[in-house]
Amino acid sequence: MNTTTQSKLTTDQILIDQLTKKWIDVWSPKSELFTGKGLEDIFATGENEILVFDNFDNGVVVLRSLQEYLDTWIPVMQNFSYWSIQLEDNLDILIEGDLAVTTFSWVGGGKTQDGKEVEARQYGTHTWKRFNNQWRLIREHLTVG
Repeated sequence: MNTTTQSKLTTDQILIDQLTKKWIDVWSPKSELFTGKGLEDIFATGENEILVFDNFDNGVVVLRSLQEYLDTWIPVMQNFSYWSIQLEDNLDILIEGDLAVTTFSWVGGGKTQDGKEVEARQYGTHTWKRFNNQWRLIREHLTVG
């Protein structure tokens, strides 16, 4: 691998790391309402629709657009007066050309509107694609753990 390729890979890893941390930040509204604001800078939109699988609430949620994602999770998150998550120390980034995959887990939780404490952990895989020199999330698979 030549130096230019190594530099590009390092730059791409940094960008995907930053996008992953932004995803975590969006999902950590703390005592604010979850709005999903910022996800439009992370997920592919328009003609580049997404595919999401999440085994939330003893079922499998399948979503195919950012709007569907927001329409699903905003009402769920309204049940919480506080919510915050953080990455465990296991973010792995693999890049091959214009595709990348990240694997990770997050831990966190919060408090429901009626004061119940909730702890959570999920294991995740994100698939990223470069569109017009920008990385966008095209696949999300989360499993409660």
